[in-house]
Amino acid sequence: MTPPITSLTLKALAPRAARALAAGAFAAAIIAGAARPAAAAARHIGRQRLVEPAPAPKPIDYDALTREATALLQNYLRIDTTNPPGDELAAARMLKDKFLADGVPATVWEPAPGRGVIAARLHGIGRHTKSIVLLSHMDVVPANAKEWRVPPFSAQIKNGEIWGRGALDDKGPGVIELMAMLAIKRAGILLDRDIVFIATGDEEVGGRMGAGWTVAHEASVFADAGYLLNEGGAIERRPNGKRYFAVSIAEKTPLWLRVTATGPAGHAAVPPGETAVTRLVRALDRLDSWRAPLRLVDPVRDYFRAIAQLDGGPAQYRNLARALRDPEFARKFTAAARHNAMVRDTFIPTVLAASDKTNVIAPAADAEIDGRLLPGDNPDTAQAEVRKALGDPQLKMDVLLNFPAVSSPRKSRMMTALGALAAREDATLVPTMIAGFTDSHYFREKGIDCYGFIPIEVPPAAMRGVHGVNERIPVKELGAGIRRMVALLELAGGRARPSKGPRR
Repeated sequence: MTPPITSLTLKALAPRAARALAAGAFAAAIIAGAARPAAAAARHIGRQRLVEPAPAPKPIDYDALTREATALLQNYLRIDTTNPPGDELAAARMLKDKFLADGVPATVWEPAPGRGVIAARLHGIGRHTKSIVLLSHMDVVPANAKEWRVPPFSAQIKNGEIWGRGALDDKGPGVIELMAMLAIKRAGILLDRDIVFIATGDEEVGGRMGAGWTVAHEASVFADAGYLLNEGGAIERRPNGKRYFAVSIAEKTPLWLRVTATGPAGHAAVPPGETAVTRLVRALDRLDSWRAPLRLVDPVRDYFRAIAQLDGGPAQYRNLARALRDPEFARKFTAAARHNAMVRDTFIPTVLAASDKTNVIAPAADAEIDGRLLPGDNPDTAQAEVRKALGDPQLKMDVLLNFPAVSSPRKSRMMTALGALAAREDATLVPTMIAGFTDSHYFREKGIDCYGFIPIEVPPAAMRGVHGVNERIPVKELGAGIRRMVALLELAGGRARPSKGPRR
C-alpha cells in the first residue's frame, strides 16, 4: 500500500512529472494506487512477461457520497472568505487535506498573506495528451446577515437545502468537482486523461491574486490542459417543462471606468452655481439616456434559436438578427434586462464618492461605471463612445479593469461529451454567452478551450441568491451534480481502452 502523502512539491503536479509517473507498462498499477519502484516493477515484468490487468471499477454509493459532500460543503461555507479581503488560505488547506486523505496529490500556494490557491491532480493512464481542468473559486461576495433568514456563514440545512454565502457561487460547484474526482479514484475508474482541480481566490474582484496569479506563476500545473470547466452555465428548465444544458462558450468582457469631475470646494451653506457633484450627476444622467448600438454575436443567435425550438416560438427568435431590425420588436425584446445585455454593450454607474461631510462641498467627485463589452468590441472605441455620451470633455476618465474577450469553439470533444450527457436526460445542449465574466478568460488567453457549466438544476428562486440574499443549494442537486460530473468526466476523459488514432 502506498504510504500516505504528507507534502507535495510543485513537480508532483507538473504535467511532465505526471506523464512520467503514468507512462509505460506500469500505468494501470500506478493509477490503482499500488505503484512500486520502477526497477522492481521492471524485474517483475521481466519475469512474468505480462502486466496484471486492473480490477473492474467498484460501484459508487452516491447516497453516502452526497452525505459526505454535504458535510464538506458545510465546513467550507463556515470559513468566511468574503472578498475583500478574501482570506482563502484556510479553505485551500481544508480542500488540500481532503484530497491528500484519499491519496490524490495536492498543494497550496499563498499568493499574498492570507490568500490561497489549491491544485490537485488525479492521474489517468496518459493515452490522451490533454488534461481536463475543473476550476472554481473560494472567495465570496459580502453578505449582510440582517437581510438573511439564517446567518450567511452558518451552513444550516433547511427544507432540504444547504444555506450559506457561496453555496452556489462557487463553493458548492467546487465540492461537486472535488467529490467527483474522489469518487472516480475510490471506484478505480481509469481515465485516459488526467483531471486537474484548481480552486483560486480573488475571483469576485477580478482574480488578479487568484487565477491571474496562478497563470503567471504556476502555469506548469495546467500546461498539458486542453479543456477547462468552470461556472457560467447550468441545467435550466423552460416553462413547458423541457430542460436544456446551458453551456457558456463566450463571455462579455469588463470595461470598468472611473470618471472624475472637479469643481470649487467650500462651505455648503454658500453653494456655487456648479460643483464637482452637480457636474458629475448631469453627466451620468446623459449616460443613462444613451444606449449602445445593437449587435448579435453567434452564441447569442444560436441560443435564442434553440430556445425557439424548445418553446415552439416566438418565430422571431429563429432569425433574431432580422427581427432586431424591426424597431418595435427590438424595443420589446431589449425591455428585458437580460436580453438587452446579450445584444449590446452596457454601462451602469455603481459607485459614487465625493464629500464625507454633509456641509462640505468636495473639490472632486468620482463615479465608477461597470461596462460590459460584447466579444469583438474594441475597448478604445467603447471608451470614446462613453466619453461622448457623458457630454463633458473636462471629465477625467481612468480604466479600472479590462481584458480581451476570447471565446471557445462550439465543436470539441468536451462539447460532444456535454451533448451526450444532456441526451441521457432527454435534454438539449445549448451553447450561449453569459453577460458576466469569470476566471475562464485567464485560461482562454493561454489557448485552453473553456466552458461554463455546472451540472445542477436549481430553482429560479434559489438562483436569485447568487450575489443576493439567502443563497442555497438543494442537497439533492449537490448529489445529482456529483453523479453527472462523474459521468461527464468518463465521457470526456474516456475509460481506459486501446487507442485507435490521435486524440486530444
